[in-house]
Amino acid sequence: MHSNSHLGILWLLSPGKWSLKNKVINMFFELLLSLSLRFFLFDFILFKGIREYLQKKGYFFRKLFNCPFCQGFWCGLGVFFFYHPVTFTWQSLLTWLSFGFVSAYLGLAAAVILHPLIQKYERDSGMPLQ
Repeated sequence: MHSNSHLGILWLLSPGKWSLKNKVINMFFELLLSLSLRFFLFDFILFKGIREYLQKKGYFFRKLFNCPFCQGFWCGLGVFFFYHPVTFTWQSLLTWLSFGFVSAYLGLAAAVILHPLIQKYERDSGMPLQ
């Protein structure tokens, strides 16, 4: 197996006070938090007015608000930086990017899978979420 395929588990194997089991649980929690944050900021009706206003302000915001992959990446990095110390080494950079891209992929997958379910819920309940 190519050594680059192991980049996503660098954090899990890094030395620290927590066991591997605790690190896996924490990583799962952080990814779930990233997905929740992505939905709350980019899909939930509460921020719809802000999203529509910012989309009119430029290319960057239009792309960001229409790309679940990008949203997942930035939410993942935000959560990762909140829970982990920022150090400037190659290993840290690869760990940040790995977590960001895993979060981005999960954000895209969640958007594709959940969007039809949310629309059905909105139709059936009469309560808008998006």
